[in-house]
Amino acid sequence: MKHNSETTFYPNETFFQDLVESLNSEIFVCDAAGYVIYLNPASEYLTGRKKENLLGKHISDMLGDATISQSVTTEVMKTGKISKAIQSVKSNRDLLAIGIPIFNEKDELKYIVTSAQDIGELSQVNNRLVETNKALIKEMETMAIYKSEFLSDEGLIFVGDAMESMVHTVSRIAPLDVIVLIQGETGVGKEGVAKMVHRMGKTKNAPFVKINCGMIPESLFESELFGYEEGAFTGALKGGKIGKVELANGGTLFLDEIGELPLSVQVKLLEFLQEKTITRVGGVKRIPINTRIVAATHRDLKEMCNKRTFRQDLYYRLNVVPLLIPPLRERMDEIIHIAQFMLYKCNKKYNLNKTFDKDITCALQEYDWPGNLRELEHAIERLYVTAEGSILTGATLKSILGQSISTAHNKIICTEIMPLKAAKSEVEKQLVQRAYKEAGSTYKAAKLLGIDQSTVVKILKKHKNQ
Repeated sequence: MKHNSETTFYPNETFFQDLVESLNSEIFVCDAAGYVIYLNPASEYLTGRKKENLLGKHISDMLGDATISQSVTTEVMKTGKISKAIQSVKSNRDLLAIGIPIFNEKDELKYIVTSAQDIGELSQVNNRLVETNKALIKEMETMAIYKSEFLSDEGLIFVGDAMESMVHTVSRIAPLDVIVLIQGETGVGKEGVAKMVHRMGKTKNAPFVKINCGMIPESLFESELFGYEEGAFTGALKGGKIGKVELANGGTLFLDEIGELPLSVQVKLLEFLQEKTITRVGGVKRIPINTRIVAATHRDLKEMCNKRTFRQDLYYRLNVVPLLIPPLRERMDEIIHIAQFMLYKCNKKYNLNKTFDKDITCALQEYDWPGNLRELEHAIERLYVTAEGSILTGATLKSILGQSISTAHNKIICTEIMPLKAAKSEVEKQLVQRAYKEAGSTYKAAKLLGIDQSTVVKILKKHKNQ
């Protein structure tokens, strides 16, 4: 049946009675003289007394026969104010009772309404909340330890939704023996995340072995990965050599730039992933290996599969748990925190105490940072050692970055698809709010933007609470 919004509902006595009698909390009502005139089913349950045995009785009778240990009703009758107390009742329960005075139009006491709740039930709920809170605190403390550890070791900054989500994902999958594929542009910190996976895992005290698949000649790849036996080829070392896979036995093997792996070696790697054994070059013995595989790449492996430059079966074997690290240009809320940490490292390295000027944030956010964290780190150190004085300014940073800062300044980057109207509104909001913040007045902001001052006021008011 269609609801008529114009129909006005007037609750009657039956409505309120049904409502009160359905509550889990006790509702117990006495008149001004202290005689019981109403109690709901919850009151019968909590006190252990039937309604017919309590209606018409005086509250003092209930104290006398130990139905209740103390009464908030009598206190309200004396003071005319709300009263609270812990009551013990015949049903061996402890109740949190609240007595509320109800007055007539002459401001005379008319009723005393008592509401009570089983403390045992409240305690159970509270205990569950406490346990949940303890678990959350423990998880937060664990995350803080991890974040602190990797902040100092790898220069990773975990602020903003994207990186916080990354930490939580890693914390869930790290203890599991699953292959992880880390994807992201050059310089976003893929190796740091790989080490985080290793250190959060069960084999954190075992070796972490890295092999850069883009820096080893194809002819040496198999021997580097799997090792070789003595006499396997001309120039082979006496006694042979252990490969990187075998060195990582019991720990983690990090295959950086996996997209550069030659097709001829991809077959061997796939065989190892499937069988968990290797055979050294020139050998016949199969050696069992128990190592975790973490791979990383800046390339689109799926597209490489389409072009047949990367094996599809190997891609699906590696892509068990994909982790995508967004580029720095999509994490501009983090950039000042990252820069501050890099400044801290420079101060520690050079034993100085330099600081950023307030205009540094704008300079940082106006640039695209195509080299991501690596480029940012080099830019901050260069700024640090070349700038005169102890204050590092945005203007100096811009001069270090060169012409690219101006091209990036005029380029708007869309990181996701959204309605055009919403995109225009967002750009409008950011431009006007930023101009107002930098200029300090609506008149100066209007001059910077080339619009009327009244338009600036209108836009600021429009987006005031957004």
